[in-house]
Amino acid sequence: MLLSYSLRLMCLALFSVGAIEITLQLLLRFVMPFAERWVVRMTARGQERVWFAVPIAPHFLAALLTLIFVVPQYVRDETNLLPERVGMVCFAGALLVAMRYLFTVAQGAWLLLEMQRKFSSGDGCVISADGLPVYLSSATYPQLAVTGIFSPKVVLSRHLFESAAFSPELLEIALAHERAHVRHYDNLKHLVLVSLTLSRRGGEERWVKRWRSAAEMAADDDAVSGSSLRAILLAETLLIAARAVPAQRMAMVSLSLLRHEEDLDKRVSRLLRNDPNSAVTLLDCQHGIRAIGFLLASACGGLLLSVASFHKLVEYVLHLG
Repeated sequence: MLLSYSLRLMCLALFSVGAIEITLQLLLRFVMPFAERWVVRMTARGQERVWFAVPIAPHFLAALLTLIFVVPQYVRDETNLLPERVGMVCFAGALLVAMRYLFTVAQGAWLLLEMQRKFSSGDGCVISADGLPVYLSSATYPQLAVTGIFSPKVVLSRHLFESAAFSPELLEIALAHERAHVRHYDNLKHLVLVSLTLSRRGGEERWVKRWRSAAEMAADDDAVSGSSLRAILLAETLLIAARAVPAQRMAMVSLSLLRHEEDLDKRVSRLLRNDPNSAVTLLDCQHGIRAIGFLLASACGGLLLSVASFHKLVEYVLHLG
């Protein structure tokens, strides 16, 4: 296939992003079983940050390395500005990468529209919790959830709001949990992770589940603020809300007080024990930093070693097939 210089460069960039991303994903599969040993010893907030960063890192680093290394090197070394043949393997790979990220953008847009549709109805703002508007909803589920990405609001089920068991103290602790989600931009993080997920049953969904579990426990910790009494109140709130949950499936991009009922036992037990995850030790951090530094240094060293033969490698890739 004969392509112009600009299209050839675009084809190379897309193919490079895909190849680097796959390589980093394979490296991640090898490293994570060892890294999990110190990740699980972090605080819930630390785990939430790690489980958010890990699945997006290969995509981010692949794009970064392509932009700062592959593309500039090719522009500098390539002397033929006329149309040139590009192999079908390279072209097909670039096309697949483009379709993969177009799917990500389309899926993210669809999720945003779905969330807006599902939570568009409400009976108006009834209270304001530290500047965060709380709207009543006639739906029975979710009982309490944060919706919106850039202008977040809390949707509160009228069924839960009017429940005799749901006291003002329980409402306050539940809203503190939701404010923690807003403060840490958890809806935006959730949207990014779910948009990058191609399969609901593969390893990518496992990362989303890990992040969601850590995000809920981190929000619990923020709401409790180390108080045993507040921990008991939040555990009671979770149990009251759980009893009223119907067998419905809620929108994917929203964080409810009971977003994932499979974690309910773990969260309640954790609150009643008043036993948040202990912070990772300094020695564990040093081991983790050294391991990450070694991997990055190895990757950079490999790139530097390939500089001398870079143009030959690129020409080979471009003409594959």
